[in-house]
Amino acid sequence: MAGDFHTPVLANETVELLVWDPSGVYVDCTVGGGGHSHLIIDRLDPQGTLIGIDRDRDAIEQARRVLPDRVALHHGSFADLLARIAEDRKGGIHGILMDLGVSSFQLDEPQRGFSYREPGPLDLRMDPSRGQSAGELLRQMSLDELTAAIRDLGEDNQARRIARAIVSARGRRPIRTTEDLAGAIRECVPATQHKSLPRVFQALRILVNDELSELDHGLEQAWSLLTNGGRLAVISYHSLEDRRVKQFFRDRTQPADSPRLPIAIDTPPPEGRRLTGKPLRPSASEISRNPRARSARLRAIEKAISQG
Repeated sequence: MAGDFHTPVLANETVELLVWDPSGVYVDCTVGGGGHSHLIIDRLDPQGTLIGIDRDRDAIEQARRVLPDRVALHHGSFADLLARIAEDRKGGIHGILMDLGVSSFQLDEPQRGFSYREPGPLDLRMDPSRGQSAGELLRQMSLDELTAAIRDLGEDNQARRIARAIVSARGRRPIRTTEDLAGAIRECVPATQHKSLPRVFQALRILVNDELSELDHGLEQAWSLLTNGGRLAVISYHSLEDRRVKQFFRDRTQPADSPRLPIAIDTPPPEGRRLTGKPLRPSASEISRNPRARSARLRAIEKAISQG
């Protein structure tokens, strides 16, 4: 079952918003274990197309096992692959999904180093074959760089204190494992470790995977590739992501170059229409089944149908 690898969050709500043309072309930019993709493909007729992308080879292999052969799977960054895939889709893409969360498999597999609760190498890469691991990055970062990362990407107001503790700890011995890093954090902020541990690991994960730049570039690519009436759905899990998605959607649902009221008669219409006013949140029953869904926010937007 796809859910054994990763339980899809807000699954029915997402697919209900995303799939509007059963004969269309859809892209799951973060296919994971195939949970959302399963529901999407069930909504499509034989002429419909689904393409799955993921940076994690393990996710691609799992999706290959559980999804039908008609789903085309691609390993790599969605920001890089979207344009390449669209070259073969001159009619545009009808729906694009981005589920920005870390999968249950990644969190529960100690060798991936995503969780401070499990001992393992300090890696945190979505694609272990590319780039530097978190451990390698930590060895190179200055105190100021580490402070800025924890403050800006982890949103922890004790960033300087924690950064000093990490620098001090690595001066005694290299920080190579999740236990090494978690120990340094626990020692310097024992009273608030339950908040600072996930924040520091989040900061390093975002940094290692360049997640915010990937999101910004991916949103632009996705919007440019949608057909008229096409839909973009994004599930985010922390405020840094959600703020970017919210602003991106807001920019495309306001009249272009519109001044404050009164609006000029010749103001161009908005590029899109928000399908969710406020973001959709998991229900209490979903959170009880899957506590990791608690922080999820789903936003969706529809590209305006050209009148030309």
